[in-house]
Amino acid sequence: MTDSAETDRCDFCEQGKVMKRNETLAFHQWTSRGYVFCKVAIPVGTCDRCGAKSWDEAAEALMEQAVRREYDRLSSKR
Repeated sequence: MTDSAETDRCDFCEQGKVMKRNETLAFHQWTSRGYVFCKVAIPVGTCDRCGAKSWDEAAEALMEQAVRREYDRLSSKR
C-alpha cells in the first residue's frame, strides 16, 4: 500500500505537491456522427512546483459521459 504523502507528490518533478480542484474543460471529440463539442468540470491535479496537470479515471469517466450526452443529443436531432 502506498503512503498518502506519496500520492500527493508530483509524478513529473517528484518534488512538488499536487493540489486537486475542479476545472472546466472544453473539447471537441470525433464520433461516428461527426465532431461533438463538450464542456465538463473535472477534478484536475496541478503541481505547485512545476505546474504539471493530470487527471484520473474518474475525470476520464466524466469526459466520456459528456461525449455520450452530446452524441445522443446530436443523434436525436437527425
